[in-house]
Amino acid sequence: MAPSALKQRKNHNTLLFQKLLNLRDGASPFTLVLDDLEQQSGSVVKEFVRRAKISKTKIVFISFETLRKKLSFEPEAFVKARSKPLAALRTEILSQLPPTPPPASNALPTKSLLVLDSLTSLCTLHSAHLANFLSSLLISPQISLLATFHLDVPLPMDQNSYTPKALITLTYLSTSILSVSPLSHILAKKRARDRSLVEPDFALASQPEGALVGLSLCSSLSSGHAKGNANTDHGENGAVVIHAELRRRSGRGIIEEFVLIPSPGNSATQCSAPVVILLEEHPLYATPDLSNQGAAIEDEDNAETTFNLGLTEKQKRDRDGVVLPYFDAQKDGGGSGAGEGGRILYDMGDEDREDFDDEEDEI
Repeated sequence: MAPSALKQRKNHNTLLFQKLLNLRDGASPFTLVLDDLEQQSGSVVKEFVRRAKISKTKIVFISFETLRKKLSFEPEAFVKARSKPLAALRTEILSQLPPTPPPASNALPTKSLLVLDSLTSLCTLHSAHLANFLSSLLISPQISLLATFHLDVPLPMDQNSYTPKALITLTYLSTSILSVSPLSHILAKKRARDRSLVEPDFALASQPEGALVGLSLCSSLSSGHAKGNANTDHGENGAVVIHAELRRRSGRGIIEEFVLIPSPGNSATQCSAPVVILLEEHPLYATPDLSNQGAAIEDEDNAETTFNLGLTEKQKRDRDGVVLPYFDAQKDGGGSGAGEGGRILYDMGDEDREDFDDEEDEI
């Protein structure tokens, strides 16, 4: 039996997203990750790096705001980009890339992953040269760029009103856009929609008073919870919802939502890997099957009544034996051949004949 169109779509979109995470065949030269204070891009970047290490891809981390000792992984090269001119920064980044083998040799070129922790400095200080600088880093099909843009960090107003905003430029250049959100927020909005309520707002959209604190900091400061349960209480076991927009070479874009479920525990030596599934297949988000629930409710309603609404076998036979009025009009095409089906048979009685006037009938 051939799979349904819905199942084919799910398998196809999941395969393309797995291909993006594995950096296979130049799936996306420039991947843009949009995050905020409520959900940072660390878990998504860590998954890219984990798969890159499995495929022997060289990782070059370009740091604008991250200390090396704060990284949860060890890159092959670490470039400090703060307060450096763009020309010097580009030269230093390209010097860390592996050399391209000569065409005569049979050696396969080494893949490289450039991880840029924040685009805020580039968008603030070098907004006019942002597109040229990012494009100049992709000098080979074996190079992939993974950059993070913070949505809740305000950028200065541009003096030139005709220049597009930095986010518009980034979304135009990127070949894949990943927007991350906590699973707990998505589930809260779905529960509100199921009850026909107004969806709740979070972070800056809720306009809170005082300081805005992210989920990770809230979990670490909350009392009575262990360190290992920090993500369990606020983020549904640390699961992240990824709204992915995959732009293919054919021009057909694919938009899908996935859930990145991290492996249990915080040990770096554990064998279990994170799981990536579709959002609609997550057990907490999937729509429950109402067929069994409807049957159970019907059984409960029948059990509470003091009488039985069902029919016995004898009552069914008696019902089938009842002849309805004018039932003969439905037989043999209405009793007058083809084309007369549904004609009403009416026999005029003596009382009706007294009220019948032939002159009125002729009119």
